[in-house]
Amino acid sequence: MGGTQLSGGAKKRMIGPSDIKKKAERRYIDYLRSVVGGQPIFPLDITFAKIKPGEAVRRWVELRRELVCLRDESAETRIAASYSIEWEERRDKLAGTQSLPQRIFFPTEVSYLSFIGKKKEVARFRQDCQDIVHAFPELAAWISEYPRRVIDYAGFWPRIMATIRWFVDNPSSGLYLREVPAVEDTKFIESYKSIIREVLDRVAARNTANTETFETRCGLKAIAPIIRVRILDRAIAQEHLSGVDDLAIPADRLDALGFDDIERVLVIENKASFSNADVFLTAPLLRNTIAIFGSGYAAASVHSAGWLATRRVFYWGDIDSHGLRILAAFRSSFPHTTSILMDDDTFERFPEYRSDAPGDFRAEPQGLTDAELLLFRKLCSLENRNRLEQERIPLAFVRAMLETSIQG
Repeated sequence: MGGTQLSGGAKKRMIGPSDIKKKAERRYIDYLRSVVGGQPIFPLDITFAKIKPGEAVRRWVELRRELVCLRDESAETRIAASYSIEWEERRDKLAGTQSLPQRIFFPTEVSYLSFIGKKKEVARFRQDCQDIVHAFPELAAWISEYPRRVIDYAGFWPRIMATIRWFVDNPSSGLYLREVPAVEDTKFIESYKSIIREVLDRVAARNTANTETFETRCGLKAIAPIIRVRILDRAIAQEHLSGVDDLAIPADRLDALGFDDIERVLVIENKASFSNADVFLTAPLLRNTIAIFGSGYAAASVHSAGWLATRRVFYWGDIDSHGLRILAAFRSSFPHTTSILMDDDTFERFPEYRSDAPGDFRAEPQGLTDAELLLFRKLCSLENRNRLEQERIPLAFVRAMLETSIQG
């Protein structure tokens, strides 16, 4: 649309219906808060730059087109409720007498919601607010602070409130999440953990760690992760497990495998996934030894096996800064752990198998030996080819090093 040039090359034009809608939508949160608080905000004025003296002469053709568009979408001509305009007569020596907008506003809630298309959403919002406050009156302040959160979960609030009420009344049930009888749909709570915890923390506030799981926060029994174990000594497998030498068990049952004839434990950690188990399955047979396969921070899974503290523990992960961080975290639970194949000699021995790892700019981990810390710093200083993954190391070399390090 034509008009005089402003600084920066932008063309000047009068406010139009699309501009009014954008401005009206920006006031939506204020409106929702007014619904919660009961403070009226109508009539709701829309700010705009008024026509300056002389402007009608400079761009009369474009201005008249803009005025027609503004009027056509207003309450003066539309059947549906819309914004209202107050006009003023202004006389210009060259352009004559003109009717120009002096005020643009929404006189009522109906006109405002109709124009921005939010009538159904607000009706649902009102009902949801009523359900929330009826269940927990103290949540009125939370609704006023975060009205969008109510809209984000529109229609689900009766079940969310029923769930929160159950957790408030049963703070330490010890049930599995799927056993909670608050709602019929057994997957509902699992699907809406985030909002349930957010609101629960409002109505039943307590000091909790940010890393605390949903299950711990709600007094539920957590499902123990599954870990995979290989018995690398066939005699132990035959004596205690009828020859079974490869098994997967819940981590909280690992304590049952603390047989006296197990002297050494090899933890093989792969941060990617349990499906990448080649290095675990190809570990050599070793006397009085078992192997545990972890997938990213195995210590969190095996810390309950107290017997590990009385055995020699060996740890093997990728040679990159992240792999060394995981090693350090594992040592926080098992400080006597010895790393295998995570040294500078191994890294330098196979340069052709290295790959690129993302940059690591976090603080250095605690729990590495002096040699491991030097390797960590070296890896962080390299811009590329700073990773040697377990599965890239030739199998013959791996087996020889495991046999020498663990049984040598």
